[in-house]
Amino acid sequence: MTVDEVAKTKENGGRRSRRRARQVVAQSSQPVQAAGQSRRERPAPARHDNDAKPNIFVRAWRGLREYLSTTRAELQKVTWPTRQETLRLSGIVLAVTIVFSIALGLLDLVYGQLFTLGFNTPALFIVFAVIVVVVVGGSALMLRRRSGL
Repeated sequence: MTVDEVAKTKENGGRRSRRRARQVVAQSSQPVQAAGQSRRERPAPARHDNDAKPNIFVRAWRGLREYLSTTRAELQKVTWPTRQETLRLSGIVLAVTIVFSIALGLLDLVYGQLFTLGFNTPALFIVFAVIVVVVVGGSALMLRRRSGL
């Protein structure tokens, strides 16, 4: 009796699951133990080679192949920008980089000159340090009061 035939039987109202049908077929295909025959006297069930775990190289190759195939499938889903979009966006990035480089260079120059001047005249350095502490401390205090901490 096949799995489909067992699944279509009238038991359970004709709604036997395929899993249960496979179990019934498997049980019916097993040899019945004769009286007085022990388990040791029965032949051992056949081992299936497909249950064996493949070696590490085969597993690694399969994993790499699966990774590359899924990566390729994902890259095919990507909407790539046109040449004009790429040039426009690259120009924006380049312009912002240049502007911020100039701004940071000027800031470095100003602070460098202030520190040089401050080390030459310590009174000016102390005044500048007090101004920085007041501005930073006042900003932190205002932020604390706004957030309610």
